[in-house]
Amino acid sequence: MEYLLIRQRFTDYDTWRAAFDGLAEVRAAAGMRTVLVSVDAERPEEAVVLFECEDAQAMRRHFASDALKEAHAKAGVVPGSNQASVLLPR
Repeated sequence: MEYLLIRQRFTDYDTWRAAFDGLAEVRAAAGMRTVLVSVDAERPEEAVVLFECEDAQAMRRHFASDALKEAHAKAGVVPGSNQASVLLPR
């Protein structure tokens, strides 16, 4: 089991959230469960999302997918703002 922590800036929260929610089935098919969706307290234009990932390879394929890139464009994700960290529980 791995976790994926995502930080990304957006231009409009409601637009970003609709695009995020629209990928729920795609993420579920990749074995990803949303643990937390939040915004940074100091930077409210930055989303912070934590996923639990059952299948590390499927998660990596999803992260590199064209569907995700298209969703980022539709969501108004600020180019170059996406940061991802894979976390291992101890």
